[in-house]
Amino acid sequence: MRKVLSALALIAVIGCGAAFAAYPEKPVHIIVPSEAGGGTDTMARLLAKFGEKYLGAPMVVDDMPGAGGQIGFQAIANAKKDGYTFGCLYTPHLTAHISAKRAKYKLTDFEYVGNLVTDPGVIVVPGNSPIKDLKGLAEYVKANENCTASTSGPGGDDDFARIATEKALGIKLRPVPSKGSSAAKANVMGGHVTVGFMNVSQVEAQVRSGEIRCLAVMAHKRSDMMPDVPCVDELGYPDVVSDSSRGFAAPAGVDAEALAKIRDMFTKTIADPEFQEAAKGTLLINEMNADEYKAYLEKLQEATDKAFEVAPW
Repeated sequence: MRKVLSALALIAVIGCGAAFAAYPEKPVHIIVPSEAGGGTDTMARLLAKFGEKYLGAPMVVDDMPGAGGQIGFQAIANAKKDGYTFGCLYTPHLTAHISAKRAKYKLTDFEYVGNLVTDPGVIVVPGNSPIKDLKGLAEYVKANENCTASTSGPGGDDDFARIATEKALGIKLRPVPSKGSSAAKANVMGGHVTVGFMNVSQVEAQVRSGEIRCLAVMAHKRSDMMPDVPCVDELGYPDVVSDSSRGFAAPAGVDAEALAKIRDMFTKTIADPEFQEAAKGTLLINEMNADEYKAYLEKLQEATDKAFEVAPW
């Protein structure tokens, strides 16, 4: 009888080991809280393409746009904790919704994987616009009524950028929220708005082709992706700074071993020379590990809470 029990115990141990070793046994899904074709979607697809060999399974991108990212953020927080679903987070939308008390999630509802991209903001106009620089933008808006600005909506980095620009230039713009970066970009290229507030990676190709003109990069130094475009410091507006970070997280309480494997995949993919080559000219990589990313988001939450108290959105 003892031999039988020992044999059964051995089988159980082997079985548990095999079950763990098998993860992942099926495709792993990455939730993207925005539309296909945007910067966050592009980032996720590159990670999926080059990370499969490190995770040991295909990664499938599921775009879930809507409500300024809230739908997707909530889906990540509510996902099964088996390690087969994680997703993208982007700022400042993630924390802005919490500040506005619209979110049904909080920062502690996530287990963080890491940050991959920090994308500076840009101030852009249609390629055929008479506006050539920030001085020209101020003069044009003061001379024309009902000038419009394409943004990602209240509480987003683009809208914060609009507010900062209005204050710095002494102008007023009517915001035109867009459903995702693709729609915002189309509004600018089509001349449907006077000016657009977006991010470097979202418009780099169109700036290069001449379809969009970039007036300034909203950072303290020029972007390697747009080396010919001046930064706001050079133009005398060092306070008009804006950016968006994009990273990854799983639901809080996710299987610890699965999370460890996802984090390992993330680190190895970013270090992969083929990934780095593919990301060149597409992603502005700014890697943060899980702890660094968590601390960054907690600090950002404090900032958006204070901003909401001053000017609610």
